[in-house]
Amino acid sequence: MRPTTRGIAVVAIGLLLITSLIANLISAKPDEGGVGGPQATVNPDKDPKKIIIESNKDEKNISMYNHREKKLVVMSLEEYLLGVVAGEMPASYNEEALKAQAVAARTLTIYKMPAYGGRGCNQVSGADVCSSFAHCQEWISEDQMRKNWGDQYEDYVGKLRRVIQETSGQIMTYNGKPIEVFYHSTSNGRTEEVSEVFSNALPYYTSVESVGEENAPKFEGSVSISNQQFADKFNSKYGIKLDPNNLSSQIKINGYTDSGRIQDISVGGKKLRATDFRLLYGLNSTDISFVFGKDSITMNTKGFGHGVGMSQVGADRMADRGNNYTEILKHYYKGVEISKY
Repeated sequence: MRPTTRGIAVVAIGLLLITSLIANLISAKPDEGGVGGPQATVNPDKDPKKIIIESNKDEKNISMYNHREKKLVVMSLEEYLLGVVAGEMPASYNEEALKAQAVAARTLTIYKMPAYGGRGCNQVSGADVCSSFAHCQEWISEDQMRKNWGDQYEDYVGKLRRVIQETSGQIMTYNGKPIEVFYHSTSNGRTEEVSEVFSNALPYYTSVESVGEENAPKFEGSVSISNQQFADKFNSKYGIKLDPNNLSSQIKINGYTDSGRIQDISVGGKKLRATDFRLLYGLNSTDISFVFGKDSITMNTKGFGHGVGMSQVGADRMADRGNNYTEILKHYYKGVEISKY
């Protein structure tokens, strides 16, 4: 049967539509956001306080062991980071400091994930990370954020989502590989060399200056206990009976690190690392000075945490002085590059 004029027109229009579709597919550009990492997108019409981090289909989900609820939880990596940044750094901090925290936390996570060659978290089988700061890094739930922030919840959660989105997929690398990340709350004015606290030296960790932290809430700390309590605690741990009436002659500082912290200390003839001494007496840091009283001993400290890597207070102070998050990270982690994972 001979085609009608109307039929020919329909076919022509169809061919034009197909041709246009093919042309669009050919001219479409691949994602230019990096080397395969998740790309967060934001709908500009949405309230910035309610930014939803939307990652592409290539993003790896993360399996986190919630140590409070004793269960494994699966979520996207970028959503996991919201709980980490909220738990690890005050949301009131400068956004550039929060961005530095987001990149540091993401790097730590990628370094640990088996999907990227890591060993995962050994707290429970199948976990990439856990929610404990004492083992991996702190993570808090939305309910906890609401309790912590109260009426400021919407503002703070929007702020954190924004800094995570603006650093989406970024990690620190050294020689092309994710670095092993350590960070802490407050320095004593300098950071600590990693081998003084942990077992191995790493080239991107050196002792660097961290200024402007003297007014931080935890810059100075103090623990006072009775001489008898001090002696009993040491005896319980190490089996050495100290004379509680003469502690000053039984405590000897053997040396200091480049950051001014105690390196190792002898108590009653027992030599131990200052890190172990700090944990035994629940001290804020290993920058310790002693005041011996008649019936008590006072241990004064400067800084809070192990002192390795980025000082979170120091990062906030740098941001307030005009440094961006890349400059902050490269100050505390020497020789690193900010890359897309």
